[in-house]
Amino acid sequence: DAAAPPHAHAGFQSTEYRQQHEVLQNIEGVLVQIQEGQRELKKGQTELKQWLELSFDPWEQLSQSSTLSQKGNLRARLIKQYVEGGAVVECIVSGVQDCKEASHQHRVVAAHLWPRSREGKFQWWRSGHPDTGCSDIDDAGNGLFLLKDIEEAYDAKRVCFLCDPLNISLQFTVLDPQLLNPDQEGKLPCPAGCTKSYRDLHNTVIGPSKITKHKRPSFQVLSLHANFCVHAAFEKGWISKDQHSSFREIISISSPSK
Repeated sequence: DAAAPPHAHAGFQSTEYRQQHEVLQNIEGVLVQIQEGQRELKKGQTELKQWLELSFDPWEQLSQSSTLSQKGNLRARLIKQYVEGGAVVECIVSGVQDCKEASHQHRVVAAHLWPRSREGKFQWWRSGHPDTGCSDIDDAGNGLFLLKDIEEAYDAKRVCFLCDPLNISLQFTVLDPQLLNPDQEGKLPCPAGCTKSYRDLHNTVIGPSKITKHKRPSFQVLSLHANFCVHAAFEKGWISKDQHSSFREIISISSPSK
């Protein structure tokens, strides 16, 4: 048989090259689509996670009759954790000492950070967060000594604590602007002789003199609470969009493993 002319081989090779090039382009296109799909999936997962977290809010519609601050073993455990010797129980934010003769609203209470009335949600949440530092709902890591009024503001998501795991400190933050007004609502019900207000306590830093690495509340619970507080504050118009973003960034960066 006569040999094929050189240009025939060249034409075949050129066709084969074009086909290979088209296949590679198609593969690249598919890879781009897969990457875009993965990004969309990740975005959807993030949005779903945020929605689930917000629908899961343990502090939503929490009535004061359900806080049960003095029930269970929390007070005894907090005394063992934070009160040395014969020292007097005091509010960790204001420094106001407890007075047994004072009215209930003026008392320093053992406040549950995660509401005791939502213990079922707590146990479910703990199953996915085993390093919270809390063995049960009445663990000292799930509580702080607070003035009764501050506890109520905390439960109502009007105030929160921003955590700093690096320096082992907390920052008490007032989100509801009404509490910052120098009127009656902004004043704290305290024992006689105390003139503390929320404006005085706003941005108070609670540091190593009161908490340590091994004697502190659960930063994970406080960060979760702060996240819900900031979302609620934005929805109610207490903070701007920029403030909301700044708070969320702080909470995201400071969210610890415990």
